[in-house]
Amino acid sequence: MTHSPKSFGYESMGTHWTISIWDEIDSGVFADLKKSILDQSKAFDETYSRFIKSSLIWSLSEKRGIVTVPIDLVIMLGLYEQFFDCTNGKVNPLVGFALGDLGYDAEYSLQPKQNVRPVPDFHDALRIIDDTHIELRESILIDLGALGKGYFVDTISSFLRGKRVKRFLVDGSGDIYYQGNGEPIRAGLEDPDDETKAIGVVNMRQGSICASGINRRKWGKFHHVLDPQSLTSPQEIAAVWVLADSAVVADGLATCLFFVDPESMQKDFEFEYCIINKHRRVKRSAGFRVELF
Repeated sequence: MTHSPKSFGYESMGTHWTISIWDEIDSGVFADLKKSILDQSKAFDETYSRFIKSSLIWSLSEKRGIVTVPIDLVIMLGLYEQFFDCTNGKVNPLVGFALGDLGYDAEYSLQPKQNVRPVPDFHDALRIIDDTHIELRESILIDLGALGKGYFVDTISSFLRGKRVKRFLVDGSGDIYYQGNGEPIRAGLEDPDDETKAIGVVNMRQGSICASGINRRKWGKFHHVLDPQSLTSPQEIAAVWVLADSAVVADGLATCLFFVDPESMQKDFEFEYCIINKHRRVKRSAGFRVELF
């Protein structure tokens, strides 16, 4: 019989995180892992959060020209560039000022301003030069919300693998990476109409599942997914789930699929998907094996 994991939870990046480890490790090692993960989470949030005015993200909004940045930011922006191109500009990390003007700001005012700044074209406003340098061509506020959480899920997963942890789960409030060491786990798909219920479950042995739904971070006629061209939030799709090898890809694609057909994204990325629209009709790929209720 499989023993219960050692787990701990904490708040970071505006959401709840849970780390679970099934390996037989002593309490001292577990405490060290916990401390390191909490320290890494704090540093990541303080560096990349649009909601922290002292973050690197805010300091970049005041700069022009070629600047030196962490390689993590370059990696995330490089993936954003792919998503931007694959979605014809619908997924764009330069939505920060617009989201703030619409009310999703550092103060969580949820009150749209009269004037909302337009979202710059990714290629016009920013250029990736190399692993540690980008060029800023105008005033921009980067928002990493579409994939930042997934990127950090992968960061912690890599950290645990580096510590030779064999079976673990990193859960960033529904953005999950699981390494099963041969043991499966069941993951529920949250009902977008009632977060206390699930519409189905999937069995996972290895990899990531990430979700995005219009019921989360919602205010007025907006939610956290924003069309940067029309400055509206898509309403046809209620929720998206994506299975992929990495959480950052699954997380980003869970946003992309609000705007484009999954078949178009499968030319560039390997993933499985399940989509439920506002009429509760489900579309899923053959490899997304889910037990729907």
